[in-house]
Amino acid sequence: MKLREIKVGCAVLVGIMLMLLSACSLQLLERQDSAGPEIILRYAEVNPSDHVITLTGKYFTDKVKELSKGRIEIEVYDAGKLGNDAQYYDQLQMGALDMYRGNAIALESIADMEVGIMAMPYLFRDSEHFWKVCDGELGDEILANMQESGSGMVGLCFLDEGARNIMTVNAPVEKIADLEGLKIRSMEDDLLCDVIRATGAEPVVMDYADLYSALQSGQVDGAENPVCSYYSNQFYKVAPYYTMDAHTHSPSVILISELTWKHLSEEDRQILLTAADLAKEYNKAAIETAEKEAYDKLAEENVTIIKLGDMSEWQEAMEPVYKSHAGNHYELIDRIKNIR
Repeated sequence: MKLREIKVGCAVLVGIMLMLLSACSLQLLERQDSAGPEIILRYAEVNPSDHVITLTGKYFTDKVKELSKGRIEIEVYDAGKLGNDAQYYDQLQMGALDMYRGNAIALESIADMEVGIMAMPYLFRDSEHFWKVCDGELGDEILANMQESGSGMVGLCFLDEGARNIMTVNAPVEKIADLEGLKIRSMEDDLLCDVIRATGAEPVVMDYADLYSALQSGQVDGAENPVCSYYSNQFYKVAPYYTMDAHTHSPSVILISELTWKHLSEEDRQILLTAADLAKEYNKAAIETAEKEAYDKLAEENVTIIKLGDMSEWQEAMEPVYKSHAGNHYELIDRIKNIR
């Protein structure tokens, strides 16, 4: 796997600004009022407040407060209020941010972690396969590897944000050849860029916050996103064609900075892990409902939804991606694919 160049200068400046705002990321409060929280953590999210993955994060933070009897409070900063996706990973590693809901497709480029393999194209057959892996012994091994790899982050649980699909501005994509030459927005990630190239399209790396205006202005011809993000960010207003190619079904992960984790007692760590398990169960039901509601609302908005049949041509096009990014993880890929 290829490693993302950490933009140290930018990250340090962001970290300093954040630490000046909050004094320090993990706040241990000495209060005479015993009813107040002893620990305040900050949790970042790029999606808006009504997004299913943001609501899952809020469910998690509510459970932490409940299980700790108010001793631990987690403040949620959604809609990219504290930075962008790449900056959040840097801040976690520096200890300038306590928690973030990350995704395997972005984690793939940070370090040679096993979790990055879960973002490989067409790895999961369906949602049932996805959860059999994420909920099982193999999923636990992959989460543990995040800390063992020296990433500076600890993974608490997997979440489902949904399969990622293609959205386009000017015309529907009904077959892979329709993507030839189109400019498709990508996050700053080598794997995703190579997935887009494998379809014949040209990846254009840009910040998520700039995507709506880029679609609107014609700077890009399309992008890719799970349907809940496509709807909640209102991308359908400027990219009204949505092709259900499900090129990757990469799991999200509730992450905590290893520096923050080390400052927590064993009791408090267990509270966070228990709350994460509860949030995972909440997410399983919530994502199914949210996706159905999103598709129903998109139909009401007259968005063109393209369902594909035979996916063999799409899957075969991804062979170069596996050769470039599987590295020494072919055994792990086989273990994932063989889970029934």
